[in-house]
Amino acid sequence: MGPKICIIGAGFSGMAAAIQIRKQLGLTDFVMFDENEDVGGTWLVNKYPGCACDVASHLYSFSFEPNTDWSQQYSSQPEILRYLQKVAKKHDLYRNIKFNHKVNKLTWEENISKWRVVVYNKRSKMESEVIFDVIISGIGSLRIPNIPDEFATFKGTRMHSAEWDTSVKLEGKSVAIVGSGASAVQIIPSIAKKVERLVVYQRHPAWVVPRMQFKIPEFLKWSFESLPGVRGLYRSYIFLNHEFVYPAFKQGSLFQKIGKILSEFFVNHQLGHNPELMEKVKPNYEFGCKRITPSNIYYPALALPHVEVVRREITKVKENSIVTEDGKEEKVDVLILATGFNVQDFFFPLEIKVKNGVDLMQLWKKEGPAAYKGICCSAAPNLFHLLGPNSSLGHNSVVFLLECQVDYVVQIIRELMEREASVVCVKESVEGNYMAQLLKAMEGTVWASGCGSWYNKF
Repeated sequence: MGPKICIIGAGFSGMAAAIQIRKQLGLTDFVMFDENEDVGGTWLVNKYPGCACDVASHLYSFSFEPNTDWSQQYSSQPEILRYLQKVAKKHDLYRNIKFNHKVNKLTWEENISKWRVVVYNKRSKMESEVIFDVIISGIGSLRIPNIPDEFATFKGTRMHSAEWDTSVKLEGKSVAIVGSGASAVQIIPSIAKKVERLVVYQRHPAWVVPRMQFKIPEFLKWSFESLPGVRGLYRSYIFLNHEFVYPAFKQGSLFQKIGKILSEFFVNHQLGHNPELMEKVKPNYEFGCKRITPSNIYYPALALPHVEVVRREITKVKENSIVTEDGKEEKVDVLILATGFNVQDFFFPLEIKVKNGVDLMQLWKKEGPAAYKGICCSAAPNLFHLLGPNSSLGHNSVVFLLECQVDYVVQIIRELMEREASVVCVKESVEGNYMAQLLKAMEGTVWASGCGSWYNKF
């Protein structure tokens, strides 16, 4: 009889945890809660035009569940979602998942050393309480859309990239998009030729690099299927390729200079005929501080005659127009917000009460997000975060990282079972030493350069 385990989320993280708990520990009665209607997490929710992964598919997939049939080097959202659904069916996860169930509150009950979980059923609109021994959070940090208050005054069609309304037709419309991150870089080329006019508002243009996209030939698919060693070598090759990028995140390093030169050469190659536009898309922060975004079609889309890039500050949003600091007013039919996510409040509206009734989110706001290995928090026994504080990657696949974290969590749960213990919690001193080492390691990186990046916030 093992511990009663609750897994929050049915995306990559939650699925990895569920599969390994069953496979390595032999536990089958765990419960997964997900507020959506199917597995997939971010790959179910995000449906904006051009939505795709910027990590090669043979690496952005489970090592224990390879897909030999990826159609392209970088897969689109529908293909990634189909992969996750296929994996969930193969491992019989659907019977453990309660869809349309939103976890609203976690409370550590010290008198019984268990978690009291409040769950909201979106269909019945009823709340219920369940007691669990262990909580594994796989809810992800890029979940809560960041929608600045000033855009609430807009009365036309408005949507955030993570809340895309597929029923909205953009043909013949005047469209504005605010933002310059990964989603904007994917959306803009996908809609530019459909709309009558497109205005791109961006204060901090992205560092864009070439995307080595290609269709995977049939002979290579056959090799991956018939020769597992070839598949493994290819995955390792992609992994090492990404790892070699890491030195570019050191300020002033040779690799950073090379990355910057290559990116500048790329924009000059694609926009050299348009010096004014080149100046508008020139980043004003260190190479690598924000997500480096690969695309071969982004700059050509910006160069279309009916597309305008605006670097000026937005000072006012009216019912059907946007006004910039120079007083220019742009009439807009559809407003697209590619304004990223609120990572500081990523638990919201989930409330987590840890030891002594302390609110974990308020604790992290006051002292900064802290967790040993990005997983265990000294204030929260038996609670494990996947891709938690300070564990986001700027250069490689988060799927690799979360698999490592899941293996660590499984080791801890196995230790609990073998010792017949009820509680496990990282020592405050160990957590503090780890965070000090982490902050020391951050010195000299682009994230310590003072630039505004979501990597710095969680």
